[in-house]
Amino acid sequence: MDVELAKISPYTNNQVTEALRWLETQNEFVKGVQFFHPNWTENEIISKLKACHSCADFQVEFIEMIIKDSIRNSMSSFEIEGLENIDTSNCLFISNHRDIFLDSALLQNHLYDLGKTFTEISLGDNLMVNSTMKAVAKLNNMFTVFRSKNKSEMLKNSINLSKYLRYSIVEKKVSSWIAQGNGRTKDGDDKTAPGLIKMLLLSGGADIKQSMKELNIVVSTISFEYEPCAFEKANEMSLLDKTGVYNKSKFENLNSIVKGIKEYKGKVKLVFEKLNLENINFLNNKKKDAIAIALEIDRIVYRNYQLNKTNYMAYDLLYNDKKYDRHYSVNELENFKKYMFKAVNEDVNYRLITMYAKPIANKEALIQKLLN
Repeated sequence: MDVELAKISPYTNNQVTEALRWLETQNEFVKGVQFFHPNWTENEIISKLKACHSCADFQVEFIEMIIKDSIRNSMSSFEIEGLENIDTSNCLFISNHRDIFLDSALLQNHLYDLGKTFTEISLGDNLMVNSTMKAVAKLNNMFTVFRSKNKSEMLKNSINLSKYLRYSIVEKKVSSWIAQGNGRTKDGDDKTAPGLIKMLLLSGGADIKQSMKELNIVVSTISFEYEPCAFEKANEMSLLDKTGVYNKSKFENLNSIVKGIKEYKGKVKLVFEKLNLENINFLNNKKKDAIAIALEIDRIVYRNYQLNKTNYMAYDLLYNDKKYDRHYSVNELENFKKYMFKAVNEDVNYRLITMYAKPIANKEALIQKLLN
């Protein structure tokens, strides 16, 4: 692995040892762990660090319990479908992205429960706000997605990321998780960025279909009854439209991670499906094929997205209709309205309703397309 790919990679065995010993001296790490595990003493945390010898050890000791606590304390139910017949040893999970942490963490939790190997996980360098966060991320088996507004840097970063993912899956024989677009879906409209597919193809050969086949793509679809950080997302979109810019505070994303873990989410479901390349009409044209692949991933996400009462109520509220009132009671609708009215203004309220209604609109469009 060359120097550029090494910058992207999670820690090597030697780096793991060095990072673990460094974290033992970091009070910031101890305080962060105690936020989630208040009964753990500093000595216990250091002892657990000393017991770790790999990224997997670190994940089991410090992350798994956080995920299990989130399932137990913030979800009314949690289901997973489709993974039982999929070889998870070296595939690329492409996921719709609703929560910074949980979308990938819930997969890791399930793999752990099945006794399978953790995947590597993508994380934007904007989330590595300090040395402690960087160490925790890389010890959590995360590879770095470098972001830049400079066009030449963007291309260089895309080429390196593409090479790293193909190297990991084809040569290292490990699996990776990556989101379908740049950042979380904030308007409820899960769409795969063709640019993501173009990035994956940068390291492939001339045969586009074969290049995609090598990556063993599995589409991961997550749905939440109550959207993590829903009000924050709607507020961000509202301000962005009004002012043309939204500047995040330094630790805003970290706060979103904590809220995503702690806040109530109701029913949560993950559905996995292998991307069937035979459903795509390849033209061996990168631009057109990238769009076709992205649309096929979208089709799978829309089909596998689990609709909840919140979606049906939002749709009927948005269109002032009773089309889906069989799915909810009058009392449930009133409670949902109270939840929505916590929004700071009408525009944010409208965006919240739209966020919850959009998965139904996407499913309806998919059904209509099949009928035609």
